[in-house]
Amino acid sequence: MEPRLVKPPGQDFAVERLKSRYGLGGCCSAEYAFSDFDQAKCKKSLTSPAVAWPSNLASNSRNWTECCSGASYSPLKHVSSPTFKAPNKQSLLPHQINQIYDELFQIHQKLQCETSAQQKFAEELQKRERFLVEREQMLFRHETSLSKMKGMEEEVLAKFQIIKEQHDAEVVHLTEALKEKNRECKRLRSSFDTLKELNEYLKKQLNEVNDENRKMEIQAKRVQARLDNLQVPLNAQVYELLTIFMDWISDYYLSKLKSEGSGMGGESPVLKFASQRNDIQEKCVKLLPVMTEQLQWMPFVNSKLHEPFLKFIYWSLRQLEAGTLHSTMTSTLRRLGEDIFKGVVTKAIQDNSSEHSMENKPKTAAFFRSSNLPLRFLSTLIVLKTVTQADYLAQAFDSLCLDLKTDEGKVLFLEYQAVPVILNHLRISSKGLLSNVIDSLLQMTVESKSCSPSWKPGSNNYFFVLALCCFGPLSLISKY
Repeated sequence: MEPRLVKPPGQDFAVERLKSRYGLGGCCSAEYAFSDFDQAKCKKSLTSPAVAWPSNLASNSRNWTECCSGASYSPLKHVSSPTFKAPNKQSLLPHQINQIYDELFQIHQKLQCETSAQQKFAEELQKRERFLVEREQMLFRHETSLSKMKGMEEEVLAKFQIIKEQHDAEVVHLTEALKEKNRECKRLRSSFDTLKELNEYLKKQLNEVNDENRKMEIQAKRVQARLDNLQVPLNAQVYELLTIFMDWISDYYLSKLKSEGSGMGGESPVLKFASQRNDIQEKCVKLLPVMTEQLQWMPFVNSKLHEPFLKFIYWSLRQLEAGTLHSTMTSTLRRLGEDIFKGVVTKAIQDNSSEHSMENKPKTAAFFRSSNLPLRFLSTLIVLKTVTQADYLAQAFDSLCLDLKTDEGKVLFLEYQAVPVILNHLRISSKGLLSNVIDSLLQMTVESKSCSPSWKPGSNNYFFVLALCCFGPLSLISKY
């Protein structure tokens, strides 16, 4: 929108009035002749607000006005005077023109001020119009928002009503569930009260039973004391006497195996001592089953008496090497070897008193797995003499190798003449045990104080024939 120039009212009337006052109307155009004045240009300059008056013209008009006022000359008087003459008009014409120019200049300035004020007013109107348009658009947006909010309010109210109904239904359901829980809680409380009463009754009974139990324990102790007074203790010296006889028989009769060594050397002492050996073997055959049964009672005997018992069994087995074993002795020897290897576990004798019944625990007699070296060494030799299972024999040879690493084990090896026991397993049929047998023999070859006589029992034809059978060629074996 472009600014419009608004002409103030009365502007044309003021110009005409000035023209008529100073005789510049159309009637006086022939009377006055201006050589240097262009009316069209003057009118254009007076009516155009963009044309500025020249400063020299304004200053000349002011100078002329001052000169005319100094001479006390008023052009209005001459104009209004009807009796002025033509020569005077020509002389006063520039002064009147200057006054006209001054008044027109003032009018022009007023018009410019009014024009600028009107332009500012028009700009303010445009700004207000834009503000009103924006306000109107904002109101339209607010109306649309309000309409949407009304729709949303209806939806929210509908959803709220649905949620309220669901909430009421859940409240009813939970109320019923709470009532059911309360009834169940009452039932549990009544059951708990019943159990509490029953518990108190059982506590009373338990206290009564404990009192009776204390009384019975006191009576049992009294009865046990009377029983101890009435019982006669067992004679433990009988077992000691028997072990002394066993040691005596083992050392002076059963361990005499010189005839075996001489027999292997090529002589024939078997015929000389045949009757004596037959008697000893028959007695050993009778005693071994009985002694095998007595192993079950070894847990109740002092562990110091186990070694003489096993020594007697070992030398009895050594006496049976040269003789022919009966068929009944095979199962007896197998049972004997298994009991020695696994040990014997037996429960104690049951007693009527409560005090002794609490102390009854399983008792064991460990032979092969004993911590006593002489007892373990004897058990190992008995296992090697009686057992035929490969896993038992392998464990027995491992235990023997460990015991032979000590000087005490080597002394026991020589004392019990264990070389023939080991040589019995030096066979081609038992190749799995050859390494164990050789390891046991190699342990005896280690330098030691007790190792010097170790190879005397084994340095015979039987030993070298067995070694030749295991390691030599078949051509040499056929000669023997």
